[in-house]
Amino acid sequence: MLTAFIMNLLSKNLYTLHVVVRKFSILDLQFPATALELATYIRGIFLLPKELSSKSLRALKGQLYVDFLFMPFAYGVIFLLSMLLSHKMNYLGNYIFSTIAWLQIIPFLCDMAENIYLLRKIRPDVTPSRPLIHKMYQLIVKIKWGIAVVAVVFCLSASCYFWLTGNFSNSSLRYLIIVFIIILVIAALTKATANSSKIDLDKYQNIGN
Repeated sequence: MLTAFIMNLLSKNLYTLHVVVRKFSILDLQFPATALELATYIRGIFLLPKELSSKSLRALKGQLYVDFLFMPFAYGVIFLLSMLLSHKMNYLGNYIFSTIAWLQIIPFLCDMAENIYLLRKIRPDVTPSRPLIHKMYQLIVKIKWGIAVVAVVFCLSASCYFWLTGNFSNSSLRYLIIVFIIILVIAALTKATANSSKIDLDKYQNIGN
């Protein structure tokens, strides 16, 4: 959650010149409609005024590098939760959740490949990738999100079932409280820094014309 908070803080400084000066998110780079659109987002960063361009570049690279720290935590949590739930299941459930746990290696590797690809793309003379390369990139992103989201849905559904049926250890309540406190702290930090990186775009509104 801490690394996610840092990435969210950095994402507030992502700007590009795409017809006009505008904000963008890492999701825009993960799900571009075409290879040209991805290149346009990145090239637009270098077309911004120097100060804004440098700030946006630092934020983008910083978010991608911090993501390398986020990955083992995120997929590790899914792995551990899946394995924990598998031990509470019968044979079929044990097999399903054990498989879900070990499948997290795939999105972890896909996430690393995605970030490396984007980091190599961040340069002023970036060109659209060949159609085959772009399709492979899109496939990697879809596999990453697909496996991870399905795993989270399975884990949350099973966890809710065990909580509602009372099939849990009382000692686990302390960890739930700890997680709740952490969520409140991160939420408070997010609200406190909501306007910390706000930029007045009015002075850049004529750049794209």
